Amino acid sequence: MIPITSLLTEDQLEKLASRSNFRYGKDIAKNGKVTFSKTNTFNLLAIVEYKNGKPSNTELASTSKGLRWKCSCTGRKDLFCEHCVAVGLIANTPIAKTI
Repeated sequence: MIPITSLLTEDQLEKLASRSNFRYGKDIAKNGKVTFSKTNTFNLLAIVEYKNGKPSNTELASTSKGLRWKCSCTGRKDLFCEHCVAVGLIANTPIAKTI
């Protein structure tokens, strides 16, 4: 399997998300709060908080079939939401990589 951060380049995140979800996810990454509760080479589990909205539990995983994601904001398995974008962007910042 491929390390999760290798699958989360900004270009890849932009391809997976709709234009509005990508833009909103960038804003969440910049102005919101992403708290990683579990991380390893192949999985990221985070709680995403933004303004006064309900926190979202977001999971990104590298599997033998590629990138998989799940977020509590939606039941749609095909939707790469703004919370997934924020987690992916934060995971690839230099500070996140040193933690």
